[in-house]
Amino acid sequence: MLININLLSLTGTKNPGMKYFFFLLLIWTVIPCYGQNTDSLKKVVFSNSPAQSRLIAATRVAIYPVEQNPAQIIVIAKEGLTLAHKLKRNKAITLLSQTLGKSYDQTNQYDSAAYYYNIAAGILIKTNEQYILTDDYRRLAQGYFKLKNYDKAIAFNNIAILYAPQTGERASLTKALNQAGTFYEAQNNYQQALSYFRQAFDIKDSLNLARQTSENTSETYSHQFMGDVMGSIKQSQSEEEILKTIDIKKSLNDTLALSINYFNLGVLYKNKRLYTQSLDALKNSLQFATQINYADMQRSATNEIADLYEQMGDYKQSLIYLKKHASIKTSGSNTIDELQAKYEIKQREDQVLQQQFEITKRNYWMAGICIFILMMLFGGFFYDKQNKLKQRNAAMQAIIAAEESERRRIAQDLHDSVSQIISAAKINLAVIGGELPFVNEGQKIRFEKVINLVDYGFKEVRTISHNMMPWALHKTGLAQVINQFIENIKNDNITINFFSRGFDSPFDDTVEIILYRVLQESVNNVMKHANANRVDISLIRSEESISLTIEDNGRGFDTTNPDLFKGMGLNNLRSRINFLKGKVEFDSQLNKGTLVSIYIPLANKPL
Repeated sequence: MLININLLSLTGTKNPGMKYFFFLLLIWTVIPCYGQNTDSLKKVVFSNSPAQSRLIAATRVAIYPVEQNPAQIIVIAKEGLTLAHKLKRNKAITLLSQTLGKSYDQTNQYDSAAYYYNIAAGILIKTNEQYILTDDYRRLAQGYFKLKNYDKAIAFNNIAILYAPQTGERASLTKALNQAGTFYEAQNNYQQALSYFRQAFDIKDSLNLARQTSENTSETYSHQFMGDVMGSIKQSQSEEEILKTIDIKKSLNDTLALSINYFNLGVLYKNKRLYTQSLDALKNSLQFATQINYADMQRSATNEIADLYEQMGDYKQSLIYLKKHASIKTSGSNTIDELQAKYEIKQREDQVLQQQFEITKRNYWMAGICIFILMMLFGGFFYDKQNKLKQRNAAMQAIIAAEESERRRIAQDLHDSVSQIISAAKINLAVIGGELPFVNEGQKIRFEKVINLVDYGFKEVRTISHNMMPWALHKTGLAQVINQFIENIKNDNITINFFSRGFDSPFDDTVEIILYRVLQESVNNVMKHANANRVDISLIRSEESISLTIEDNGRGFDTTNPDLFKGMGLNNLRSRINFLKGKVEFDSQLNKGTLVSIYIPLANKPL
């Protein structure tokens, strides 16, 4: 029963500076109630006192035995429960709900008892303390069993079985398991009853064996002796050898040896699935063991017979022998019930330790608050870092957009203005050349050179314009634009090989423009500085990523030299790739060429 009231829990006060005030308030309120009967408590609960004082008085009703005046306790506890809900005191709600459940159970109003037990369980589950209600649910199941409402009896008993292991007391679990077996036996469901009884008896057997081992009793040696004898017989002796031994022991009237050998004969037949012969042998073993009061052999034989009947599908007989197995007392000085009593005493000692834990709970609260503050600070730092990253990406995107806009403007001017002027100049020169008489052939050749220079300038302007703004990017795709770029810059001094996959049609504009500028910058660097005669370019797009590699056989450079990365070219290249959340790596050695590898994930890019 919950009778300890935590001051801080009931008042909701978490300020250590106020605890002494509320402690005095508790003393002032509770002392008059101490020793009062339920009538006095009822007057306090239904008075005009502060709600907190009335709630504290109401919780005192939990210490009174419900069987003395359940009706009065119900009235007080209901009013207290209303106050607890209003003040949001979960521990008081739990205590009063459990008290109401006990009271209604006492008055045989089992549905109401179940209702309030479930309220208490709902709160206790959150703190993993639902085991407190184990015995309450078990008694409630007994009530429904008396009414022959077996479904509800089994349902609430299963709740008790579920909660019982958490108490640490094996007695609660064995009682709940035995009760489940009784319920199923009343329904003639012997298979289920057998299952629950066996679980309960197995727990008792394990406790008994643990006691025997710890106390080093003669029973332990008896178990060990049986195990050695039985084990050696199972492994080495045949059916004929055991039957021969039995005949010899019968002539000598050796009852102990007959009990052991009949037992092993029964186990041998059981392993061979000769159930009828096994049953006869085991019953003979039980008969001889009973004659000499050999408790260990009696328990072993009844357990084997119960298991044998279960395998044969006769669950009723199996249940009968399993109960016989449980009823046989061992020869030790302590019974199972005494051992369980020791366990319960140990649990009460644990409850004292639990009170000490309550004293240190505040320290855990403070540690939790500190951890929460640290997590908030970490969250703020992470949010600030993400925000700065977004701002940096936005700034980078704005720079890229501004650069492309400026390139587009210059390219447009070159294409629409300068190239048109040069084209007009070429046409006029051609007309003039057709009208003027040349003095000699040399003058005509020089005039034709002038026209060729103008034509070359026109082509250069067109090339520069297309390199600054690849017009075909939005129409034919990145691969076609790169091919055009390579066609414009190729010469007899260098061979450029280009392989592409996945870019034959237009893709994401931003990604294509950045890739084109990175490739353009890298190839121009090779043309200017690498002194290479071969460049291999690979551009591949898959569903997950884009990879771009540019490899030359030029003079290379020392990648460990930080000065090489201070220029605008490589930094600009890296910033563009970082904007796409990609990676760029340089692999180069002096006189061994250079490999530029670029990887860009496509998790959030359109396909």
